Amino acid sequence: MPNPDDRPLPARLRRVIATAPDATALTFEARHYPWAFLRRAVEDLDRLLAEAGEPDAHRIGIVLRNRPGQLAALVAVIATGRQVVTLSPFHGDVALAEDIATLAPQALVACAEDWARPGFAAAAAGAATLPIETAEDERPLRSRPADWTVAPRAAVRGDVAVLMQTSGTTGKPKRVELTYRQLAAAFEATGTPGADEEVRLRTRPSILWTSLVHISGLYFAIAHVAAGLPTALMEQFDVRKWADLVRRTRPRRVRLAPAALRMVLQSDLPARIFDGVEQVSSGTAPLAPEDADRFTARFGVPVLSVYGATEFAGAIAGWSLSLHREWWTAKRGSVGRPFPGIQLRIMDRVTDEPVPPGIVGVLEAKGAQLPGDGWVRTTDLASLDGDGFLYIHGRADDAINRGGFKIVPSVLEEVLRRHPAVRDASAVGIPDDRLGEVPVAAVTIRPGFAHPAAAELRQWLAARLARYHLPTEIRIVDELPRTPSMKVNRPAVRALFATSP
Repeated sequence: MPNPDDRPLPARLRRVIATAPDATALTFEARHYPWAFLRRAVEDLDRLLAEAGEPDAHRIGIVLRNRPGQLAALVAVIATGRQVVTLSPFHGDVALAEDIATLAPQALVACAEDWARPGFAAAAAGAATLPIETAEDERPLRSRPADWTVAPRAAVRGDVAVLMQTSGTTGKPKRVELTYRQLAAAFEATGTPGADEEVRLRTRPSILWTSLVHISGLYFAIAHVAAGLPTALMEQFDVRKWADLVRRTRPRRVRLAPAALRMVLQSDLPARIFDGVEQVSSGTAPLAPEDADRFTARFGVPVLSVYGATEFAGAIAGWSLSLHREWWTAKRGSVGRPFPGIQLRIMDRVTDEPVPPGIVGVLEAKGAQLPGDGWVRTTDLASLDGDGFLYIHGRADDAINRGGFKIVPSVLEEVLRRHPAVRDASAVGIPDDRLGEVPVAAVTIRPGFAHPAAAELRQWLAARLARYHLPTEIRIVDELPRTPSMKVNRPAVRALFATSP
């Protein structure tokens, strides 16, 4: 078996999971799993690879469902200094098989349900990969019988910890390399204990419902272990089940993506659900300040936005409680200030020169948790004010060019959401023979409201926006299509308008 990896993050994880083997590390539904469950996943992974003649295998694909075996496998790969190749259980059978064939991991970890999917095993056989099956009993990982030969491949160990798939909200998902250096810096920026700090196991768990295949879910799954914090794992977000976990575990902090936060707002949950909760952290998508204020007014808990991206290995800016107390009234709508070690600047889209405070341009960032050593250009339109607060104004690559007029979809969406009957909205551009592109919008309606006519919504927009912003079609749908991370899936919204209503 390979020697233990002495880099800070793998070393920290191994120290934590060995500290108190019988203490609870993970809960899932009604079952509790000790820290020994995670330690055994490390032992299982090393043993299975050694038995297959591949002790130095490095690239480990995991179909990341939010289940104990898959979370344990994720921890095991990082704790041994290997590379996680994230595979989405939400892909169709063909797409998932293609991903396996293209990426060709040296070992493939999945539950029995995924191994039984059409084309799955065939893709693993074609890649000559070692099959491993997850379990939720005493041994998290076990060998899976295969009728193909596993071909040992030379291990090329670098610093890449995760070959991460983006959520694909603006097009075909792509792969992003996240290094151990980036992850360690991201954890350090948010106060997660480092390799040499004392291990102090907590007893109150943190709820994790965001998909492990998304950067938010993966980040916190690892961060919880590094901090000695138990995880209350949910397979998917459900308001009632989530609220029951909050009631039973009494966390000081909870995380709600904007879509989930609005679901809580639209529920009939009483304010006492949040007794003992000090803050709600919200990221993965823009959060309207009106929603944040409505949540705080109803439940008495401040909502702290954070800003990040897959490429950044997590968040790079956000609010803290102290910042919120001092600045929220004056800086309402900001996503906060950059985290320690992060530099931000705004660049003019035409001249490519830095712009003064308050001017909108393209956001660039620099820091140890970003790829490379220089400035990284994002696809976000943003501004920085004189006090260092960051404001996001939409995505540069989402802009709709309507005959030379540029439309930022978030502007259209925000105005639609202010209509009393509209729960949520998504605007996208579709091809137009005359103008090149025109905007269209899909909206969902709040419970208890009659469906407004499209003409009424257009009139609402016409009173608040320039004429060229007006969508050529507004379609009312039951739910907006979303990615596993609950972001609106823009390609899927665009596809709605390729079919008859």
